[in-house]
Amino acid sequence: MFDDCELENSSSRPFENLASKEYIEGVMKAGSLFSMLENKKINTTALFALLLEKPDYQKFFTEITSSETFKEALLYLLYLNPSLVKSKITKSVLRKLNGKQKKANGLRKTHL
Repeated sequence: MFDDCELENSSSRPFENLASKEYIEGVMKAGSLFSMLENKKINTTALFALLLEKPDYQKFFTEITSSETFKEALLYLLYLNPSLVKSKITKSVLRKLNGKQKKANGLRKTHL
């Protein structure tokens, strides 16, 4: 899922390297747990999609990656895997979530 060479070759400070390694370990642990809970293999794209779709997983992922917010945890995941932005699966999940949000906003406006 992640390349250790990226961390070793980076010219950042040692504390940042340690934080990156802890984050990656957290992502691996979360991926393993989600794989067992969903009873299917989870790659980075599927992990990202699950995180967007399931609020229960969001809190756990934020905690296990030692991130301050869910947004920070997702942005770092996108930073480590830029291909997630162009993924068809990611785009379809975002479209589905946007559709739900628009429907909810439409219902609120009609009830006011």
